[in-house]
Amino acid sequence: MSRKPEAPFESQHPIYGKVYRVGNKDEMLKLLEKENGLAWVAHARTKASTGYPDKYKDEDFFKSDTYLGAAWKSIPADLSWPSLSHRVLDLMDDMANWGYKKYAIAESDIFTITEQNEMYAHLNVTYLKLKNIPDYKQGWQTVLDAMRKGKFFVSTGEVLIPSFTINGKESGDVLKVSQNGKAVIDAELNWTYPLNFAEIVSGDGKKVYREKINLNNTTAFGKQKFKWPVNLTNKKWVRIEAWDIAANGAFTPMIWLE
Repeated sequence: MSRKPEAPFESQHPIYGKVYRVGNKDEMLKLLEKENGLAWVAHARTKASTGYPDKYKDEDFFKSDTYLGAAWKSIPADLSWPSLSHRVLDLMDDMANWGYKKYAIAESDIFTITEQNEMYAHLNVTYLKLKNIPDYKQGWQTVLDAMRKGKFFVSTGEVLIPSFTINGKESGDVLKVSQNGKAVIDAELNWTYPLNFAEIVSGDGKKVYREKINLNNTTAFGKQKFKWPVNLTNKKWVRIEAWDIAANGAFTPMIWLE
């Protein structure tokens, strides 16, 4: 990450094989492109990433397909909220309204693993849609492809979204909207605690729209398929969230609209 002027960008090492030396943002993008890698901003808009990725949203490396977007965890926390932190959820919506197909995956800060760690409370999970779990020797490509294409959902574990489609299109897909804008969301939810609500979140390139669906008639340990009519006139993207009575939840990436 600190290539000296006389050092090569790429070389072969007798022990480690291919070695890259990166001196600037352009070379980092070149490395990601050559290795078909994936990058994103950790704890966006807070901590050491305060102000980012907003400040570099017009940079070539951010616009690249090798830049996924951001990672989500529940900071800041406020127990009065009916859902967990919208810091990165809002960023995901903003990035979509900027015109970029970016996503947010799960993030956890785990520095040590001991019997004293409260891992479960902080361990968010990205559930990928894969045909099979790749062997280590096969590499990470199928995992990266699923992430890059938006074929996943993020959950704290208590609420799952096994399926989410709009007129047959899944998250990451492009849906051609009918002239009247009418469509139907099909979603399957699994949950532990009773659910509180779901939200249909959409944007038109400028504003973000939220439609809340009351689910507080559910009981514990449930599973159900839902159909929700939605009007997508003049919208450019849409996604869903689901939250339970303890503010645990899950969210999907966008379906892109034409």
